[in-house]
Amino acid sequence: MSDKFMIDFGHGVASGKIILMGEHSVVYGKPAIALPFKQAQISSKVFKTNDKITIDSFYHKGYLDDAPDTLYGIKQLIYIVLVYLKQPFHGIHIQIESSLPPQRGLGSSASVSIAIVRSLFDAFKVELSQERLNYFVDVAEQIHHVNPSGLDAITIAFGQAVFYQKDLGKTLIPLKMDAVIVVADTGKKGLTKEAVQEVKQLWTDNPTIVSPIMDRLEELTNEVRTYLETNEIIRLGLAMTEAHQLLRSIKVSDDLLEKLVEVSLLNGALGAKLTGGGKGGCMIALAQNEDQGIRIADALKNAGAVNTWLYDLKEIVL
Repeated sequence: MSDKFMIDFGHGVASGKIILMGEHSVVYGKPAIALPFKQAQISSKVFKTNDKITIDSFYHKGYLDDAPDTLYGIKQLIYIVLVYLKQPFHGIHIQIESSLPPQRGLGSSASVSIAIVRSLFDAFKVELSQERLNYFVDVAEQIHHVNPSGLDAITIAFGQAVFYQKDLGKTLIPLKMDAVIVVADTGKKGLTKEAVQEVKQLWTDNPTIVSPIMDRLEELTNEVRTYLETNEIIRLGLAMTEAHQLLRSIKVSDDLLEKLVEVSLLNGALGAKLTGGGKGGCMIALAQNEDQGIRIADALKNAGAVNTWLYDLKEIVL
């Protein structure tokens, strides 16, 4: 297909995200805190062609019309954006490159949507407002997920630490943390949709057990917001570990996540927990500095993590 291309004329980039606190409870109106994850990104490039729309991505290479169901949300997103831009469904190739592993709870679906929207608006030289970007990404997320909280899209789009509650919206957190987060990938796809459905059923069957757990996750999230603003790293670590224990009690952890959390704590982490929907995916550990973070990351790799990233929280500046 390369001989049909002219030059790339649109480019968009988006980071991932990490849920620091509040996964699962956020689905039920409790608050959550997420951080942008710029160590891994997704980029989208738009090329002019004289053919039908084609796409080159992790899941599909070829005509967009022939894309598998896993790309249905992206397919609809591209069509909707082109309608808004008053462009024909023809004559472009979209190339997506990613260093963000998919289905690990790092916001890859929202990230690819944001990168694509940014690249299409860039290609056709139309100014993209934050409000318009949020609208288009929400359309794709509604298709990707059963009941998206909106947290992924907001955190990635704004690139800031976000305190979010579904009915109350977002507040950007003036982060003042002198600490490093180690992110570790289990190499196993997270099962977010299944985990959300199972937690819902567990709560229905055991309301007197699950309700206090959700309430405690809410309390911890509110406390962590203060810790982030006042650089209380020890309390942040303790809150992370307690949150993980609560998430384990509602059965969204698995054996490897448990092992990696334990290894982190044994190697000096101040706190550790799964991040995202769970049942696979990624976990995070809190380190006092980069040297300690490197030691924890090495231990996590030796324990089975397929990849690790160091994330200095001083990088997040409001």
